[in-house]
Amino acid sequence: MGIYQIIQQLESLRKKRRACMAIPIVFFVGMMIIPMLFAPVAGDGGLGAAMPQLVTIGMIVGLIFATSVNSRLTKQYKALYKETFVRGVLSEIFQNVDYRYDMGFTQEQVRSFGLNQLGNRFYTEDYLRGTFMGVPFEQADVKIQYHTQSGKSSHTTTYFEGRMFILPFPVKKVFSVQIFSSNFRYRQNNPGGFKLQKVDLESEAFNKAFDVKAVQPHDAFYVLTPQMMEKITGLCNYYGNIALHFCGDYLFVAINSNMNAFDGDIRRPIDYQAERQQAMRDTQVIRDLIMVLQAQQKMENATGR
Repeated sequence: MGIYQIIQQLESLRKKRRACMAIPIVFFVGMMIIPMLFAPVAGDGGLGAAMPQLVTIGMIVGLIFATSVNSRLTKQYKALYKETFVRGVLSEIFQNVDYRYDMGFTQEQVRSFGLNQLGNRFYTEDYLRGTFMGVPFEQADVKIQYHTQSGKSSHTTTYFEGRMFILPFPVKKVFSVQIFSSNFRYRQNNPGGFKLQKVDLESEAFNKAFDVKAVQPHDAFYVLTPQMMEKITGLCNYYGNIALHFCGDYLFVAINSNMNAFDGDIRRPIDYQAERQQAMRDTQVIRDLIMVLQAQQKMENATGR
């Protein structure tokens, strides 16, 4: 199937979804008109008296039906969109690509990252594994929530909604160093059961913008060189709410952006070039993180540390 035919198919799914949004209105109007038509025959005690109940039932049926159709069409749209626009762009930019839009990290994996508290609701998708500039990486969209129910009232708190990453950190093994931007909430404290101590660095600006903790404070000073602090500050300025955890041979990163990667907008018409550019923009954070690691590696090689 050529790109023109695929775009036509996506447009067809988009228009069908938009049309299904009118289903509850149709049911509502129908439930209003039918009793009025039959009221003279049924009398005051017949359909006319039952009109409010019929309207309510019609609205509920319409909403359930519309929700079901909308969910099915959205899933079809998302799958076709990602196979068409996202997979191709990923293969152009990265090497050894393994992309699974309907999978993600497991809950246990996210727990092991040592970044976020885990609530009682967990969602993940857009798993991507690949290589860039010789550096392997993994990433996925993650959403963590905590839901409470008390009688008829309920409340849901979103702990995290964004992207998480796994990257190698071959420079030097460190026990555990956490770095949180000051506005990063619902943090995982003492990952792995090890108590972390707050560390103040020589940079007052960095101490104000970030909270740093480490099992062994000297690890934090080793990892957070002036160059690394500058790079992390730049990431935070651009992407906002971030957290990093250097642990052993790995760097785990969480960006609490409240946005998912590699998703098309079913509400607007398809623009081929715009969709490709959006997919490319969604890969930028991976490239930025790897550039940070590459800069650290070059600095280590130059100093011989």
